[in-house]
Amino acid sequence: MELNGYRLLLPEGTLDYFDLVDVKESVNEVVIYLEEKKISFLRSIQIRILRVKAFYDPVIVQDFPLRGKKVFLNIRRRRWLLKKHNEYISRNWRMVAEGSNI
Repeated sequence: MELNGYRLLLPEGTLDYFDLVDVKESVNEVVIYLEEKKISFLRSIQIRILRVKAFYDPVIVQDFPLRGKKVFLNIRRRRWLLKKHNEYISRNWRMVAEGSNI
């Protein structure tokens, strides 16, 4: 499936931090799958002390409808292992605008 057109539906700046990996379209809805980029968080921290470990469970955010279809953003955030302290860290994302519901 060609994903390029769906890029236009995403909030400005989203693709600076997330990759558009898939889109599932049905009669009633469109689900856009996003994964946090490996490098987005590592720019401010020394790479050699971190290891990409896994993803958190996805966060699903309902976006504005498109041509009568519900639109959902399925967002997978990464977590990194801080080797020295053996603890997980992640970027603090504000996924939903204040006053909105998930």
